Amino acid sequence: MDFIIVLGILGSIASVVGLFLPAQSKKQKAIHVVYGLSIVVIASFAVHYQQKLSRVNSVEMAATRLISDRRMNFSDEGFVQASLAFLEQNKDIYPDSYLRAQEICKQHQCLASQYANGTGSLNHAYGLINAASAMEGLLRGIAEINHDS
Repeated sequence: MDFIIVLGILGSIASVVGLFLPAQSKKQKAIHVVYGLSIVVIASFAVHYQQKLSRVNSVEMAATRLISDRRMNFSDEGFVQASLAFLEQNKDIYPDSYLRAQEICKQHQCLASQYANGTGSLNHAYGLINAASAMEGLLRGIAEINHDS
């Protein structure tokens, strides 16, 4: 649910509850306003945290699916590309993992042509296998990071 919608609903509920509470003086009215605002603020933080946690959990499940599809649906080069795209899409959550994945790709020259710099296709294939294995390890780390805590 959208954060603004939840905030609006909670604010409305707090307003309705405030109408039913007896308020005889300005001090009591101020206390009711503070209670209402406190409820809205606390609930807003809870909703925001729940949305963040939900996104992290969905990213972990997506990483698990990507790993399980590696052998059936991807070549090593395709898996590396899919991993990079996945990490780029989620670099706000895992910025260091995205940077590590880029470094892995540079180290194994997985974005280069298989005949770049006079290297043969065998060296390029070994580099892609190593890069794909490293990416799988990186994604396994993301998929398992919160399951142990």
